[in-house]
Amino acid sequence: MRKYIVIITLLALTAVCQAQTGVKASLDTARILIGGQAHLVIEADVPRGAKVFFPNYTRTKPVAPGIEILKGSSSTAERSGRQLVRRTYTLTAWEAKRYTIPAQEIVVNGKADRTRSLVLEVRTIPVDTVRNTPMPPDDIQQVPFSWGEWLPVMLLGALALVLLGVAFCLYRILRNRKIGRKRQKHQRILSPYEKARLELEEIRARKRMYAEQKAYYTDVTLALRTYLAQRFGINALEMTSGDILESLDGQCSEADVARLREVFDTADLVKFAKYSTGENEMDFYLDSVVRFIERTKKEEIPAAVTGVDGGEEARDSRSRKVLRLAIGLLVAASVALLLYTASEAYALLM
Repeated sequence: MRKYIVIITLLALTAVCQAQTGVKASLDTARILIGGQAHLVIEADVPRGAKVFFPNYTRTKPVAPGIEILKGSSSTAERSGRQLVRRTYTLTAWEAKRYTIPAQEIVVNGKADRTRSLVLEVRTIPVDTVRNTPMPPDDIQQVPFSWGEWLPVMLLGALALVLLGVAFCLYRILRNRKIGRKRQKHQRILSPYEKARLELEEIRARKRMYAEQKAYYTDVTLALRTYLAQRFGINALEMTSGDILESLDGQCSEADVARLREVFDTADLVKFAKYSTGENEMDFYLDSVVRFIERTKKEEIPAAVTGVDGGEEARDSRSRKVLRLAIGLLVAASVALLLYTASEAYALLM
């Protein structure tokens, strides 16, 4: 009978031991410097399958006033039918003093159990006032000039100026094209008579500038030959005087041909026989040519250039649009580069 009582007692004690729980709290260090870290570890030794609830601390809900919770983690380990549940909190503080961490309440299977309170001492960083003597503040240092910083800014500024120069050149081209079109619209084609009169008047105006009479008579006959080639359709520039007179036979009156023969004879004497004439003869010679041109001129309405054809007008319009677009883009890019360069230069100077 006594044997059975002992067995029953041992079984009861074993059950009680299996049902018992144990909780404890500890710090991995009791002293830290300001801003340092310590770890609060709470452990619960409970039967396998038991439900354990730890305090829920966050940054806004500290474990104690002045102590900040950085993070928390949990772990579980099993051994001989039981399990060790562990909760770790990483702590820090920013004021040097002694902090009391109150007893922590852990709930196991609906039953609360408490740990003991702990003390955490936060210290300031020690300063060696003997070796570490405070030094006065340094003077303001001038930043040395660096080509590596300024070279890109200078290159961008130069590029902006080059683009502005190209835009100005394109603007001049566009402007000259417009002026050329206006001049072309009002340009008129001179008749052979008008061309010859203009050339002869120019020769008369610079008569005293001729060093030799040969050059004077050569220019007058050249103007006359050009007029004859355009007026009568003959190759007067390549023909001899006699050939020209034969070609004009029947196209001009006999009196005009006779006067023209005198003109050519005088010119040939001066050019080939070194014949010399006076100033009055030179004027008479030029006047004879002018009278011949006046008598043989052909009345016609000179053609005038009033515009260009449709295809050329369309091509010119497209090219002007392209030039305007290119000028606008170049100016915009130049302004953007100049603004960026100015901002970078201001940042370097400041």
